[in-house]
Order: sequence, then structure tokens, then C-alpha cells
Amino acid sequence: MGNRYDVLIRGGSVVSGSGMFKADVAIKKDKIVQVKLGLKEDANRIINASGHYVMPGVIDVHVHPVYEDDMGGLSLTAAHGGVTTLIHFAYAKPGMKLIETIKQYQEEGLRKSYLDFGIHGTLFDPENQIQEIPEAFGLGVSSFKMFMAYAKLKWMTDDYHLVKAMDLIAECGGMAMVHAENGMVTDYLEDRSLARGEDQKKVFLKTRPDYLEAEAVFRAISIAAVVRCPLYIVHLSTARGILPIQQAKADGQTLYVETCPQYLTMTDAKLQKLGALAKIGPPLRTEKDRMALWKAIQKGTIDTIASDHAPKAKKLEDPFFEAPYGSPQTETMLTVIYDEGVNRRRIKLQHLVKLFSENPAKIFGLYPKKGTIQKGADADLVVFDPKVVHAIHQKSQHSGAPYTLYEGRKCKGKPILVMQRGKILVEDGEMKGKPGEGKFLPTKIKKVTL
Repeated sequence: MGNRYDVLIRGGSVVSGSGMFKADVAIKKDKIVQVKLGLKEDANRIINASGHYVMPGVIDVHVHPVYEDDMGGLSLTAAHGGVTTLIHFAYAKPGMKLIETIKQYQEEGLRKSYLDFGIHGTLFDPENQIQEIPEAFGLGVSSFKMFMAYAKLKWMTDDYHLVKAMDLIAECGGMAMVHAENGMVTDYLEDRSLARGEDQKKVFLKTRPDYLEAEAVFRAISIAAVVRCPLYIVHLSTARGILPIQQAKADGQTLYVETCPQYLTMTDAKLQKLGALAKIGPPLRTEKDRMALWKAIQKGTIDTIASDHAPKAKKLEDPFFEAPYGSPQTETMLTVIYDEGVNRRRIKLQHLVKLFSENPAKIFGLYPKKGTIQKGADADLVVFDPKVVHAIHQKSQHSGAPYTLYEGRKCKGKPILVMQRGKILVEDGEMKGKPGEGKFLPTKIKKVTL
């Protein structure tokens, strides 16, 4: 009886960042204890994964639990999409304390989250928050985001405070994260356009041109290089932005780059059709940008794909200029990128697993506990059916957002079973987990080879 497993996943193709192989996966309590073909032992539950892929759960490192989905709702919608770990941005808005904010997020997560979660500190007011950075490490937070955009909203970090924060973050052994767009020039272009009475939807891309992302990317890289601070660029959206990144990586700088499903599947044409619903920052770009991002993924220039899930209560008829930025993305991310990437032969499935699971786990110090299917790892798994054809509709989504940008999109392939730490979370579209079962995960930054 000593060899009886809690769960045995049989007959599937196990996918890792380096390849794919037929194997059974045996689970005891919350861990993977065997990954081997032909496991004969008995189990309390045997799952037939024949004809399916068995993948590590997705680690979504870019989510915002402050809008229509709180930490409970966000983890619920994410789990339905095959996500098993989240890293939330803890919004310390102007006037708020960073440490207090991190503690509130930890408490809310432990109370409400279905999923294991980490936290990034988000500095909206660096001038008054930088001194709190060292204390955050004691709370298990080692990555800190700043905005180079949104000057009018008073969220923008100027270069003085950017370098000051990066210097301290580097000293403490952490990593800086930046939203890279030139905020002052963007605001000027927007003001000029408003004075001319232009339709803001039509000129949205012109007021946030690719040059301004590329310039901010280069500036962030340069500042980080000077103070030797590891840097993570969030939601890269342009072909131009790739060039300084390639140079910095060739120079050996510690630099990681993320893009999002929306930039890999959509262009400004979607914004012109859906208006306020598709208003996100940075904006949806051109077809040339979209294809350049896929090329950068193929070359390994882009390290991760994350959702930037920011669900807002928007309607199609909302006035464009007043509408907030953001869209729901975490639940649709795996199936949409599988369809757009693997089915269209842009990337291999093992590369998708690197982008979604292995690389994020390594970058944020969660590997090999998370992000891989191997003996001793947490049993965070997705059983994925590559043959099932389905259409995405808002009515079958689990976010509080009243829409999806993928309404009616047909995809081939979807997660059919999601497991976290050996417990079945989602099966046949039904949530089996409970709020508050998620654990807080401290992050740790160390230089890794991806």
C-alpha cells in the first residue's frame, strides 16, 4: 500500500521547456513523485490523459486585481484558463505606503485566492515610496514596477527617481520592472491632438507612436545598466522596441522581456472596431509590429508571455477618450496563444511552455517548485486537449468584465483539467477549489539562463 498514489495521470504527452515525451505523472499529497512511462501502481484517482498534453500550470506574472476582479475573482477566472500561479501588482498609489499596500494584498490573497500568488511592489509615487523598498524584501517581495508613462495622471516616474529606485533595488538584490513609453511626449501629442479636435480613437496610435516605446525601452536599459539593476520590460508591443533589447542582451545585461496575448493576436484594426473596449496601454499596434513580436519570440528575445489582465466595466458605446485602459485576458491567454502560435506553426509547444511556465518561474525564483513537471515539483498541472474546437464568448468567461476582446473567436485546443498542488481545481469547466486555498509565494531574483 506504501506505493499508492493520490492521483495518477496516465497516457498523456508530458511537455517541458526542452521537449515532449510520453509519460505517466504520479502525485502524492501536493508533489509530483514520479514522471515515468508505464507506472503500474494503484491510485485514489486515475486520470486518462491519452491524446492530451500534460503541461505545467501557467504562471501569469502580470495581473491587476484592483478593477472588476479582486484577488478572488481574478484567481477564479485565471484558473479556468489553465493558470495555477499569479503575481499581482500591488498598487501603491500616490499618498499610499508601499509596505502597508503589500501587506493588504497578502492578507486579501490568503483570504480569497484560489491560486498560489506572489506580489510585485508598484510605485506610483516613488519620491515618497523608494525608502520602503528594502523592507519589502522581508515580506517576500523582490520586484518593483514603475511607470515611464502617464505623466498627466501623476503616475510617471522621472529619470532621477527611476535611477534612485533602481540603485536601491540592485543593492537589495531585486529587479526593476518598467512600463516603457515616454510619458511627457505622449501627453504633448495627446494635448495637441485634442486642441485640433481630432477623433481620439482614430489617432490613438499616432499619439502613442512606436518611437516612444523604443525610446523609453532604451532609456530604461541604459539607466539599469549604469547601476547594474536587473530589468524586466513589461508588455512590449513594438518592432522598434526590440532593437535596443537585442543589443542589451548581446552585451550580457540582465534583462527580461514580456509581451502579451493582445499584441500577438490583434492590431489597431480591432480598436477601430471595438473602440473603448480595446483601449489598452500600450495600444494595439500594426500588423508589422505583431509579426515582429512573433519573430522576437522565435529568436528568444522575448522571454515571457503574461496577460496584463485589467478588467474594466466598459461598454461598446462608451466615449473613447474618457474610457479607462485595460481588458480581461488571463482566462483566454493559453488557448488563444496555443491557437495563434502552435496551431499556426509559429512556435513549438515546448517553447510555449517556456514562455508561460518555465521562464517566469526561473525569473522570479519559483523554479523548480513551479513551472515544470519533474519529481519534487509542486503538482501544478494542466491537461490540455489539442483537438477540441470551441468559440470564446463573454457569457462563458468568469471575469467580472462585461466583455472579451475575443468574442466569437474560434480556437482549437483548450485546458480541460487544472490542478494545483495535487488538488483538482477545475474539471469540465467547473471550479472544484475554494477561495483562500492559495498560498503566498515569496519571490527571489537571481540571474538565470533561459
